[in-house]
Amino acid sequence: MNLATLLIAHQVLTLGSVRHAARLLDRPPSTVVAAMRRLQAEIAIPLATTSSTGTQSTLEGVRLTKELANAASLVVRTARLGGISGRAELRAARLSTSIPAIRRFIAVARTGSIRSAAREIGMGQPQLTRQLKAMERELGILLFSRSAKGIVLTKEGRAALALAEALERIWSRISRHAARRFRKSLVVARFGSIIPFGRESNVAKILAVLAAEWHRRTPDDPLFISSTISEELLRSLESRALDAILLDTDAIPSGLNFRIISRSRMMLVGLPRPRREIPSDIRTLLLTTPVALLSLKSGLRQKFVTLMEDVLTDSERERVSFVEADSMPVVANLVYDHGYVTILPELSLGLTVGTFKSIVLPRKYDAHFTIAWRPSPSSEKVARQVLEILKDVIDPESKPH
Repeated sequence: MNLATLLIAHQVLTLGSVRHAARLLDRPPSTVVAAMRRLQAEIAIPLATTSSTGTQSTLEGVRLTKELANAASLVVRTARLGGISGRAELRAARLSTSIPAIRRFIAVARTGSIRSAAREIGMGQPQLTRQLKAMERELGILLFSRSAKGIVLTKEGRAALALAEALERIWSRISRHAARRFRKSLVVARFGSIIPFGRESNVAKILAVLAAEWHRRTPDDPLFISSTISEELLRSLESRALDAILLDTDAIPSGLNFRIISRSRMMLVGLPRPRREIPSDIRTLLLTTPVALLSLKSGLRQKFVTLMEDVLTDSERERVSFVEADSMPVVANLVYDHGYVTILPELSLGLTVGTFKSIVLPRKYDAHFTIAWRPSPSSEKVARQVLEILKDVIDPESKPH
């Protein structure tokens, strides 16, 4: 990581264009792109995304805007130390002095001895001397004057030291947070789950317990939890984007390991409306009330298709009115506010089950809550820990015998 990279990244994020930044700094676009890649790799976070409309800062890019602006200003001021003529930005965009070299310069200035500094930072004295001379050549100034008593900062050296210390503080703030994120990105466990119906649902409570207990047991190995529909969970598991998943089905593709951790009765649920009670028999309900459903990619939708095939004729199935949305909050609002019914496991409703008018379906439609994982050491390690935690929170009465 060198000084020019900080200035280049600041200009790209400010101008929203690699080409504009390249023209402003008189650098090839390929050099600007390489600088952005270098910085993003160094801090292990994306700062910008590129599209046909230009370069847009990510949320992290926006967050770091002020830090990068301050760093860029310091880099330009550093370039001015040599008394250059013309635009200092053009000179600054070519500074190859690295952040480690800046830190070594600070160590030498603090100890007043190249030998002591070399010993302190664990590198050879000749190598450190060469780095200081290279820094002096690039900046066009003399950093130290030598005497019988050792080395002393020159006037320009003192100015360079103030700028170097400020740059080092900024870089430490950026890289310290990035180092922590990068370390976590290497050890984080990724767990996927079906979408909870709401905050009160048992699925949501189980996931919260899992997150809290995982953090208590292994605070240095964080757990990332995401929720989506069953087909997406399986795809993410097979592509290694997830280590283990929680599904509401026992129809697991071959090649995956799984364990059923509980089962739940399935229900058709809705909210009774004034002047319009929900019918108490399944056939009448399906033919007279609109249904809110997740897509065919979800396990719940598969249950509903099976139910329709069992209780309705072909012509009756054509009369069923339903809305499809791959969003459980949308389904929930359709039920709460617009008179729809939906199909859900009883466990998904949790304490809110008494709020709804419901029809409990026969046992053949039961949902089986299943943990699935790949047959690989990393995936099995996550699955074992998840199962160890969940054995204490799953209702024993709901577990299959």
